Amino acid sequence: MCSEIRFEIGRGGCGSLGPQRRAASSCQEPLETEGSEPMSLAAIIRHYLQHYQPLHDHELMWFRNQSSLENALRIAGEAQDDRGHRYSHQRRVKSHAIKEATKRLADSHDDIRRCSSFHELWNLVGSRLRPIQGIGELYIYDTALRIGAHLHLTPEKVYLHAGTRTGARALGFLSARDGSKEWLESKEFPASLRNLPPSDVENLLCIYKSRLPRPNSA
Repeated sequence: MCSEIRFEIGRGGCGSLGPQRRAASSCQEPLETEGSEPMSLAAIIRHYLQHYQPLHDHELMWFRNQSSLENALRIAGEAQDDRGHRYSHQRRVKSHAIKEATKRLADSHDDIRRCSSFHELWNLVGSRLRPIQGIGELYIYDTALRIGAHLHLTPEKVYLHAGTRTGARALGFLSARDGSKEWLESKEFPASLRNLPPSDVENLLCIYKSRLPRPNSA
């Protein structure tokens, strides 16, 4: 999941930054920045906490407050935000794939209800949705995260998809041999990232993937 704002990073650091809301934005799209030099990890974390974490928390609260699991499964399957719009990073998923995924989630209601951990939920959602053409690992993770918010199941690992893998490689936590790795343990990250919930680390790695410092400068 990547929060739906873009930002500009000036050469003077994060102090002068301001979020720019846009209707369509995602971690998979190029960031609008001035320059391309890496930021320090401490600066990235400060900027994330100020501008992105509130949006991430708002999204999870939207799902947590659904009146029933049925409702949570439907809007998670449809990737629908609190304005009734599809989340930007699921807008490229074909409508027929969204429809089939939503149906399979509804059919899995009782099994989902019995999940006792986020990892169990993520595995279940993946097993039911992965066979659908057009449904990828980002959709599976985001959908599990949103359903998990309703069930009060939160990630204990940092789950990987294209954007987070790029960020993790930038920080030196993945090598070329780790292309098929599906998650990283929180203990594998530096203390400054271990202090964040794993879902925030996933979000941060994805959003700032092109601005993360190289391992020796983190």
